[in-house]
Amino acid sequence: MKTKISYRLYFLISSFFLLSQVLWPQQKMDSILALATQQIYENPNLAIEKANEILKSPEATIDLKVRAIIVVSTAYSSKRDYEKSLEYSLRAIDMLPNVTDINLKILLLNRTGGQYQELKVYDKSLTYLDEAYKLLKTLSESIDKSKALGFNNLVRGFIYREQMSCDTALDYFNRSIEAYKKVSPQSLVTSNLSIACYNKGNCLLTINNLNDAEASFLQAITYAENNNAKSLIAFAKKGLAGFYTAKKNYQKAIDLLVEALQNSEEVGDKILNRSIYMALANNYLAVNDLKNYSLYQNKTLSIHDEIIETERKSIDNSIQNIMEANSKKIDDFQKRNNLFRSILLILIIVVIIFIVQSIYSSEKTLNTLKKQLKL
Repeated sequence: MKTKISYRLYFLISSFFLLSQVLWPQQKMDSILALATQQIYENPNLAIEKANEILKSPEATIDLKVRAIIVVSTAYSSKRDYEKSLEYSLRAIDMLPNVTDINLKILLLNRTGGQYQELKVYDKSLTYLDEAYKLLKTLSESIDKSKALGFNNLVRGFIYREQMSCDTALDYFNRSIEAYKKVSPQSLVTSNLSIACYNKGNCLLTINNLNDAEASFLQAITYAENNNAKSLIAFAKKGLAGFYTAKKNYQKAIDLLVEALQNSEEVGDKILNRSIYMALANNYLAVNDLKNYSLYQNKTLSIHDEIIETERKSIDNSIQNIMEANSKKIDDFQKRNNLFRSILLILIIVVIIFIVQSIYSSEKTLNTLKKQLKL
């Protein structure tokens, strides 16, 4: 009896040990990934570093590696390094057939759609967003579905603002905010809420709905501060400064822009810095402060050239990737076509040989019959 108990105890201990050996690395990598996700906007370099730890781990599953790649891609996008961001997005897309989690598939398709939107390849972006939306319609209501819908509508808002109008885009920004509010206050969701509110505020400014624009920018600041996302705080304060510029309260706008610049320079976002420099130059000009106007106008021009070069390089690489993908498809088609032709040629030869043999056999039979008749 004691022996049976000992065996059972040994079995339980062994099972627990083996289970812990499997679960412990998984839990550790989940924690690393959670930390990396939190740092995407606040410290993108740290997010990339931590996510790369998972990519190098032999114990990481395909799904976990894809999640890590998405973090790296989003972090590079946060840094405006679109070349690297696209590189990782396409790397993840190559792994899509092996992904088992449908929510992760949707996340990846959404993310790639967002990537192409950043590169202004809108048709390609909408293709991926539509694929993600088809999968979303198959899911029941959940936190993951709400987050995915929030992102899908947010990116569509960006696209329709450029291709159509702010009136159209506002509808999608509102849908995004509504979806994200269902799962707030998760850190990444809160950041995206700030982005949605900021862009909604910009559209409201464009159509001269100043009061609603102010409220939207204030919401964007609150969400960004809750998550301590410095670049998003800077964006939201720049947006609110635009409201005060429209109200001709230039000094208040300058104060907000100076605060925004402190946050943006810490992050190193060149596009954000350029927009703040430009806004500062315009507001200093409005108050006739020509010294500061000249200072920030020169900074705007200087950083503009750097940004154009980076964006040109990224777009060129994107076009190259698309051309390579199309070239591969053409090569595959030609290979299949050549194979089909080869098979068809072989079949024709076989048929010809069969017909020749049949004719020869028939003539031989006929000659034999003739001989028999003569006899």
